[in-house]
Amino acid sequence: MSETVNNDARSASSEPHWLIEIMNAAEEDTSHDDNQRKGPDFPKVPPTLRDIQQNSDCYDPSVVSIGPYHHGKKKLEEMEKLKETYARQFVKDKDKPNEQIYGKVEAVLSIARNSYPEDVTYNLNDEKFNKMMFIDGCFILQFMHYLIGENEVLKMSDQQIFHVKRDLLLLENQLPFAVLHSLRRQRYGDNLSNSNEIINNFISLHNRSSSKPIPTWVRIALTSLELVMIPIIFPLSVIIACCCVCLFYKCLSYQWATHLLRGQSVSLDWSPPPPRGKSGTRDDEPQPAHPPPTRKEKSGTRDDERLPAHLLELLYYKSMYHYSKSNHKKAAKGSRGHCLYYSAKNLKKAGILFRARWTGAITDVKFKSSIFWGTLKVPPIIIEESTKSLLLNLVAYETSAALDQLWVSSYICFMDSLIDDAKDVEELRSNGIIINYFGADQKVANLFNDMGISMTHDTAAYNDIKMEINEQCESTVKRWVYEWKRTYFSNPWTIITVLAASFGLALTATQTYYTRYPPK
Repeated sequence: MSETVNNDARSASSEPHWLIEIMNAAEEDTSHDDNQRKGPDFPKVPPTLRDIQQNSDCYDPSVVSIGPYHHGKKKLEEMEKLKETYARQFVKDKDKPNEQIYGKVEAVLSIARNSYPEDVTYNLNDEKFNKMMFIDGCFILQFMHYLIGENEVLKMSDQQIFHVKRDLLLLENQLPFAVLHSLRRQRYGDNLSNSNEIINNFISLHNRSSSKPIPTWVRIALTSLELVMIPIIFPLSVIIACCCVCLFYKCLSYQWATHLLRGQSVSLDWSPPPPRGKSGTRDDEPQPAHPPPTRKEKSGTRDDERLPAHLLELLYYKSMYHYSKSNHKKAAKGSRGHCLYYSAKNLKKAGILFRARWTGAITDVKFKSSIFWGTLKVPPIIIEESTKSLLLNLVAYETSAALDQLWVSSYICFMDSLIDDAKDVEELRSNGIIINYFGADQKVANLFNDMGISMTHDTAAYNDIKMEINEQCESTVKRWVYEWKRTYFSNPWTIITVLAASFGLALTATQTYYTRYPPK
């Protein structure tokens, strides 16, 4: 009897083999540093995105392949000869021997192989892989150089240029930035200001956010005119006008000083997310725009700045991602997942005004509520033929990179909630939020509606903004105030009529009073 009990206890205490393996694997995972990257730096587009039929052509290159994913495809062979021509010109522009140039880059090329999945590079030996990476890197830098500075020697049609610019920012068409960095070091030496300026200008061509506010001289002229006219019309505001003059020129001088300081040394000027703390959460303190370097060349050369993984990541953090305490704060318990129930035209009826917000990131949306109405400030976005492909590849990047917050995905969902049809696009376009180079307003509406159907957004993104907008729309008083304003103050003639009627009533009341109670 006791022997049977002992056997049962022994069998109960023994762990299954598969459970032991799982627990050991968990211990190995926790032994690694929390910040260490797992898996390749250049993953494929996630199947959940690529399998969507209407978006399938947004992830594949049209004319040029970069890297191993689409290397050797027949439809892209035409550009291979031109790539070699560009690479040859890139090498000729240097005063160093060819062997020395390749020798400096070779060490980086061998490391770059580990950035891609093994099943993608297994059919390429080291020589073929290094040749591909070297030619692709030279082509990218020479193409940027021609595009920004010497457009007439590109040897491409306008259509080819358009497609090459698009193809260089596809997730599966990326080259390690360390390779580009090593190549440009051979061309420009330690002073990379010219190269950084070319790359910044190239990235700005793909920035969906419009960055063309009113020119400085126009703002100065308008402000000066206002400051001259205000004291004439309203003499009591002379002191206020003087204060405004002082404040305006103080701000203007600060902007000029900042511009001069920045002009001394041009950097890549990108703002990656702040590093994680030991607990895995981001620090609450504001982070510098250029944190200490984390990706460095392993060829012994000095790195002056932190490098992005690739061009698409550089674009993401320069133009799409906006880090601040407000948009990264933790949502209160039970407050996540607010939905926006009103389109742009319905928000207008609820007393919400739309204003363009001049900022570098299209995701930096703000809402300000006043006593009687609210203002939704959205950065302007340029809509053209390549917009869908670019946005979806940015979504693929932030999805595959397992970022904390899916800001581009959430932005697309936010715009989709604002846009139902052409009238919503017209409302946003008339307020400078949508700059339409794509076609009819309905095409723009279809663009966001198609992307938004299958998009997974971050429930914390824009959560507070959606909650405030919904509260504004549910306020009966604010809706009445807006209707009153729209009815009586919608155009100058209505305003003049109301003011004249008010003045007439006041004059009649005054006359009646003095008739009944004449002064003694």
